[in-house]
Amino acid sequence: MPGRQRLRPGPAALAPAAALLLGACSGPLAVEAGPDAAAPACDDLLAALPRTVAGEPARQTTGAGTAAWGDPAVLLRCGVEPTGPTAAECVTVTGPQGEQVDWVLLASSDAGAILTTYGRRPAVEVEVPATYGPATLSVLPEVGPAVAGLPSEAVCLG
Repeated sequence: MPGRQRLRPGPAALAPAAALLLGACSGPLAVEAGPDAAAPACDDLLAALPRTVAGEPARQTTGAGTAAWGDPAVLLRCGVEPTGPTAAECVTVTGPQGEQVDWVLLASSDAGAILTTYGRRPAVEVEVPATYGPATLSVLPEVGPAVAGLPSEAVCLG
């Protein structure tokens, strides 16, 4: 069952994300696709995403089922491994039209946060650099309407 516990992994846990951000200087941003990125629902999600997030314009990405905005980049990957029952912090974020999406905090540090949807298939991961402030205020409500279109199988227990 999801709980309300904050995870703070060491720098090694955020190293893959840092490598993605370092490649942001030229051309499309290299973002690794999730294992289920080819799911038709990921195509629908990408088509529904906003052109700007946290006031930042969309950027081109190389990975299937991925999106990015700004520099440093807010990253989104559709088709990642779904989160099963967990004791990690789980929050429900309500979007501008009242849609609700549950998110599990996978990693949090001074550099930012990584969250994944809870109870959605395919699952979506969002990485938010700290410069954008709390992800639940700055980014998740903006991508929520698109994510809410994915099938929901479970909700956070609070």
